[in-house]
Amino acid sequence: MLKLGNMLRGRGDVIPAKLTILSLSWLNSQFKAVAVHRGAVTATWERPGDTEGPGQFEAFVREAVARTNYQGQTVSLVLAHPRLVQHIIELPPIKGPAKQRIIQRQAQQQKFFTGEAAWASETAFSAKGTQRVVLHLFPKLLLDQFMQGCKRNSLDLVSVVPVSVVLRPQLAQLALEDEEAVLLAAETGGSTTVVVGRSDGQVLLVRSLPSTWNGGVDRLAVDLNRTMLFLTQQYGVTLNDGVWLFGPGASEQAKALQAQMQLSISVSPVQHQPAYWATSVLLLRPGQTPNFVSPQLQKAPQRRAYAKVVGAGAVLLVLVALAAVVLCLRLARQETATIERLRQHAAQFEPRRQQVLQRNAALAAKQQVISLVLESQPPPVPAWFLAYLGTVVPSELSVTNLHLKRETNAWKLHLATAWQGTADQPTPAEMASTIAKLRAQLSSGPFHLAPPSSSEKDTSGHSGVGPKPAAADPLVIEGVIR
Repeated sequence: MLKLGNMLRGRGDVIPAKLTILSLSWLNSQFKAVAVHRGAVTATWERPGDTEGPGQFEAFVREAVARTNYQGQTVSLVLAHPRLVQHIIELPPIKGPAKQRIIQRQAQQQKFFTGEAAWASETAFSAKGTQRVVLHLFPKLLLDQFMQGCKRNSLDLVSVVPVSVVLRPQLAQLALEDEEAVLLAAETGGSTTVVVGRSDGQVLLVRSLPSTWNGGVDRLAVDLNRTMLFLTQQYGVTLNDGVWLFGPGASEQAKALQAQMQLSISVSPVQHQPAYWATSVLLLRPGQTPNFVSPQLQKAPQRRAYAKVVGAGAVLLVLVALAAVVLCLRLARQETATIERLRQHAAQFEPRRQQVLQRNAALAAKQQVISLVLESQPPPVPAWFLAYLGTVVPSELSVTNLHLKRETNAWKLHLATAWQGTADQPTPAEMASTIAKLRAQLSSGPFHLAPPSSSEKDTSGHSGVGPKPAAADPLVIEGVIR
């Protein structure tokens, strides 16, 4: 595995760091597996013995998983099979879905086997105004067996790539002149896969030959000479850079093959490793690599993984919701129990509450009575005025009648006096002086007695602050204290 990793780094290629996959190569009678975990090769395995028969694929995959201790989910397959064929087809200059529909129709017409054909395609070199496509065909029935075999092992087959597609990148590593074509032949487990192309990677022709240099140089030389003759007649291509060999036994059989061919025979500078095909396919760009598995099926593992994530998230949300419901129910029961306890306590304290309310009502009634008494009690103005009157009434007068009545904003005074001087009949001057003196005391004192308004005068027309005209009559003083 260390040697394999060093070989990949020497080529300047690196397996994607996020890639975890079981890469299989089934080249006729050779079945090999490479387990990759996050871009690192963790194990390689080759199955010994007979490996022919598509029906054994399920058992091969199960054994490969066990031997490599693979823990991932996806599987890729590099395939060389007698039923795998290639055609070069001409297409009009169209693109997109219309091009795919024409290729699909051509695939069903060009197949050499019964049943529906699975197909993959790649662009081939063509002159201006034309469009050529390399069409790879394989029985869909066998492809379905491969996919079911993986599924029964709880795996997803996401890539089935023809071996010629993995061989094509070697064209750029050969010492070729610009725009010169070369034939690259690789031994692929009992057959020879031929790719004719240029140094820029453009393909002219792809073929699978039943012969190999390890099984018979003579027959392989015949097949290669026919292929070169077809290139010259069909496309007008001359292979000036000769033929390059890749695979086990290439160096040993190169001289024997050179003896039967006119073009030069060279050995590819790319070092062959037992797990070359299974690892090299991982260096290709998935979106630009011909694949017998449809894009919809390629994305099926991602959709399932996404569905699992969504399902796990939904389950988590349901669990969180259930936990929240259980918590809410528990809190509700606790609150209900608390409310019941408070209700019982309230029932116990209800008699005491009623007693307190009754006492409060009684106190409020008493407070109202007290407030009514205190606020409705008039100020003691009559007593004050009576005390003051005792000090200001002249000795010649005596109070015969005192009437002090509270009105809206004032006190109304009616004061009647009688003469009690030494003289039985006082002179008008004496009487006027005495009354004037009393009036001055009442008007200027603390009570400020004011004369009544015109509406408060008596019917006799007397003003109420002076003596009446008849001296013998009682002296009356009327006014308003404010």
